[in-house]
Amino acid sequence: MPPPKHAYVRAMELLQAACMSLASLSIIVMTLIIAWSVYTRYWLNLGSFWAEPIAIMLAVQMTFFGAAACYRAGGHISIDVFMRLLPEGSPQRAADRLVDALVLVLAIAMIWYGIGLVRTTWFQVYPEFQQIKVGLVYSALPLSGLVTLLFAVERLVFGAPSNPEGAV
Repeated sequence: MPPPKHAYVRAMELLQAACMSLASLSIIVMTLIIAWSVYTRYWLNLGSFWAEPIAIMLAVQMTFFGAAACYRAGGHISIDVFMRLLPEGSPQRAADRLVDALVLVLAIAMIWYGIGLVRTTWFQVYPEFQQIKVGLVYSALPLSGLVTLLFAVERLVFGAPSNPEGAV
């Protein structure tokens, strides 16, 4: 019988599922909106003024939260040619730890500079949607940085998830 999962690991599984759901929903809605835009433009000869900015907003969410989920699942882009050259065991684990530490530093930068971007753009609005703040859309950068930071901490403390939900 496998040992019970640590509460932090379980919380990260749920957070990964939330990120995957948000990214999936974003890409589905974005696809439908773009299809609607093409339909209205070429068949009805009416442009949908709202379609492109909403699709871009959804693409931002999909990109950042999807990247965080992919990192936890081990589905991110990686070049492992150097890892294969290392002897099995400790050197490979050390290299994995180094990569996770670098991801942690990147996540901190995403949070720091993302907060600056949100502050800078908070009072800007989209011309098509005066009620939507640009900074609100860009808040995906520091939030996904925080999620990535939590995933990196998990990997550094508990190791890579053995079979993360939705692993690719």
